[in-house]
Amino acid sequence: MRTKRILVAYSAASTFVSTTLQHLLALKDFTDYDVKYVHSTHQAQMNFDFNDFDVLIHNYCARLCFDGYVSADYERAVTAFRGLKIAVVQDDYDRTIALHRAIRRLGFHVVLTSIQSDFWHLVYPKWQVPGVRLVQALTGYVPANRPVPDKEILPLRERPHLIAYRGRDIGAKYGRLGFEKYEIGRRMIEICEEQNIPHDIGMDDASRIYGDDWYSFLGSSRTMLGSESGSNAFDFDEVIENRLSEFAAVQGRPATYPELAEFLEPLERPFDVGQISPRVFECAVMRTPMILFRGQYSGAIEPGIHYIPLEKDFSNATDVLSRLRDLDFLQGFADRAYDHLIASGRYSYARYADLVSDVIEEQYPQMEVDSFVRHRNSIAARANPVQKPDVVTSPEDAVQVALGERPTEHPQSLAEFAAKQDAYVELLRALSAPEQSAYLSEPEQSASLSEPEQSASQSKPHVGSNKFGMVLQLWRILPNGTRKRISPALRRLADETDNASN
Repeated sequence: MRTKRILVAYSAASTFVSTTLQHLLALKDFTDYDVKYVHSTHQAQMNFDFNDFDVLIHNYCARLCFDGYVSADYERAVTAFRGLKIAVVQDDYDRTIALHRAIRRLGFHVVLTSIQSDFWHLVYPKWQVPGVRLVQALTGYVPANRPVPDKEILPLRERPHLIAYRGRDIGAKYGRLGFEKYEIGRRMIEICEEQNIPHDIGMDDASRIYGDDWYSFLGSSRTMLGSESGSNAFDFDEVIENRLSEFAAVQGRPATYPELAEFLEPLERPFDVGQISPRVFECAVMRTPMILFRGQYSGAIEPGIHYIPLEKDFSNATDVLSRLRDLDFLQGFADRAYDHLIASGRYSYARYADLVSDVIEEQYPQMEVDSFVRHRNSIAARANPVQKPDVVTSPEDAVQVALGERPTEHPQSLAEFAAKQDAYVELLRALSAPEQSAYLSEPEQSASLSEPEQSASQSKPHVGSNKFGMVLQLWRILPNGTRKRISPALRRLADETDNASN
């Protein structure tokens, strides 16, 4: 039997996030499918025929709920694709009706969602996504590569911090669950200081920790605070988004959750879809006992068994803190969480790959025997990839030259994405100043690029102005519809920048 060819669509602007990258690589790492990848956002041009593949898997990082985020040419290619279409969705609470429209418009057959099945009738009613097969998955899984060998994990008695946490105030948008990520840290700081209990709880941006330092932080803490991920504030029709914008316009600042709690409460009331966070798996890997608000956690962990429950009114906080020096008590939670989440293999990326594989093997044969699909395949003409122009004479030519995409063996890096966006903007700049070459002969690294971006793209052309570099940074994050509206203005700004730098 021929090996199935799988095309995974994603946004290269998101591959710097380790959990996203591991999610993307799961099928390649843990199945025998022939898996390829294609970047699909920021005006990406599809210079190949999707029908060379059997299955399309659209990853959650190329967010369908935002009109214009995935490119128009990608949408064209998906619509013309005759194979099995699977959408992996997270953050279902953002612009949910727009997400429904995209699922219908692009013809997805299967949606993998982290929403528990008890709430599918509210989030994905059948009349909104007719004929779509829903499958529950998690937002993340156990890290595929152990960050620290077991032999290097510190025993609890040697860990310098009794209790630790990192969080921040993310405002009102994500409702009560978003607020709890902040409130658990804020209030526990007060309680620890009232009781003279040393802690390493930080709630500001300056305290945030990234990369390998995060695992060092987990491994130096005797216990770790935490709460559910996700949101119960489903913004079906952008009502929450509009209310936040109105508040900011009047007050001159973002709203806090307490300021909009009365408005949000009836919107959140029907839902209880708290998710297990990747942080839970990371704590379990590092054998760090967890002190968590009670919650659903995707049904994966239970209070009093896998974590120490903290009541949301903090009524048992003193009792919880009194056990921080009871090493046997803490070790029991660390061991049970490790055995259940890590050693069992139930929550590994290999298990996620098995889930997706099961869906493919169930759904694909049904398509092969469907009379409509067979007829469509018999009469379809092969798509001809768009040929790149030899000379760039229009913004459309610039898109074809700089932003063309073909399947790759691995997801592209953020640096590769940034280099393509730089090349595109430089071509626009050349169009607005035809007396200059499209590329500068002695490029200066843009001040907007990080060290990894500079290293990976140092052989590629860059603009010669730090002011223009700021424009590049903004340009990369704009939706495609906005880009099209401001392209003429951007070209004028490029001229002004050149004049200012001469």
